[in-house]
Amino acid sequence: MICFPLPKTTLADTLLQSKTVIMARERADKPYSFYAVEVLKGSKDGGDINAFISTTARRKLKQNSGDVVVFRQQYWGPGWLYAAYADTEYQDFIRSIIGQSSHWQKFGGDTKRIDFFAKRLNHRHQGISEQAYLEVGRAPYASIKRISGSVPRRQIREFLNNWQLVEWHNLYILMLGQSRHPDDIAYIRNKLETAAEYGFKTNLSAWVTAFIETNPETGVKEIENFYFSNQNRTPDELQEVCKSLSVLGSEGGLHVATELVGRRQRIVASYGTLLENHPLMAGPVAKDLTVWQIRALVEPLTQIQESESALTPDAKFAITHYLSISRRFPRIETAR
Repeated sequence: MICFPLPKTTLADTLLQSKTVIMARERADKPYSFYAVEVLKGSKDGGDINAFISTTARRKLKQNSGDVVVFRQQYWGPGWLYAAYADTEYQDFIRSIIGQSSHWQKFGGDTKRIDFFAKRLNHRHQGISEQAYLEVGRAPYASIKRISGSVPRRQIREFLNNWQLVEWHNLYILMLGQSRHPDDIAYIRNKLETAAEYGFKTNLSAWVTAFIETNPETGVKEIENFYFSNQNRTPDELQEVCKSLSVLGSEGGLHVATELVGRRQRIVASYGTLLENHPLMAGPVAKDLTVWQIRALVEPLTQIQESESALTPDAKFAITHYLSISRRFPRIETAR
């Protein structure tokens, strides 16, 4: 089975980082020579663009008179680069991106950008919905929670059943974690328990997050038993689990809401078990305690600092830094 990798750069990234963006069509009597039909950004002289595009794109252009190819020019270098193939619907989408870009650069612009794409997660045009997914998928967790209801749970479940897109699953896993439907809660538990049983790491941090969200009273303790109490867990597994706990423990910032205090305490308690069985994970623990500005686990971290020669330089620094400032922070009681 062929899996499709998750792109790291979106179309919006590419367009907004470009000096010039145009829509063009190929001259009928001159292969691979393109003339501009619309300048979307920047300016262009009257000359043609000589560029290679795929055979498929050329064939589609000949068959569809309203379609175009989008070229962009970088701020450094004179050449034109292919950016996208666009039918009429995708052209409107691209115009909207460029038209909205100035608003995204202002205060609060990140939220506006997320909302712009969130509205298009259910779009009938595959290219538009894919770009929306890529954009929203890298949004802060708080934003993902806020918009989680914008996608029907049936659509989420269908998407998660497509294993060719397994590298794309994170966003919808996190959205599903906000569901309180019994079938979804059971589905998430099954996925987490399967990952724990077989040592799967793909999307593990997202499944852990969804599991804790759907099991607010017992989730952290169960994750502790699955992973932190097991001395055979790999560093990669533990890193993924810690990513999730770090995000969940960081919700609310320094002035964490009352309903989240208990969860943060349970996470810190689980970190105690982690240090007991996997002392080399002390670096991420120290970083979280520093960010949360709480005094906890000082004794085990001190012992690890003094006895573990295999700690990375980054972990050593994180532990030393935390221990040097931890006295300033309020001590917390860890919930079990």
